[in-house]
Amino acid sequence: MSATEQRPLKVLTADHRAKVANFNQACRDLQRLGIRLHRVDLVENRLAVDHVAGRFLVQERHVVGLTRRPTAGSTFYTAQFQGVTLEWREPISHTRPSEYAGPTFH
Repeated sequence: MSATEQRPLKVLTADHRAKVANFNQACRDLQRLGIRLHRVDLVENRLAVDHVAGRFLVQERHVVGLTRRPTAGSTFYTAQFQGVTLEWREPISHTRPSEYAGPTFH
């Protein structure tokens, strides 16, 4: 059985097209800021950047919703940049800015 008339194939719905456009714009804006993208994951709406770039974005207030989670050997950070999730890992041995310094309670 074959179709008798040719119909254009629609791959992107309007919502998916808007999501892809937003994701691409976020990638371009990060690259304009001089930030190198380490991993690009459109399906999960995630980008991975270097920890120095992540700290820069936090200091310049380009991100919202910063969370951090300690892992073995590093601290894992996530934040939102223009609706896209950014993530980076900072090695524990990396020197932290003074606002992170303080007593440690166990």
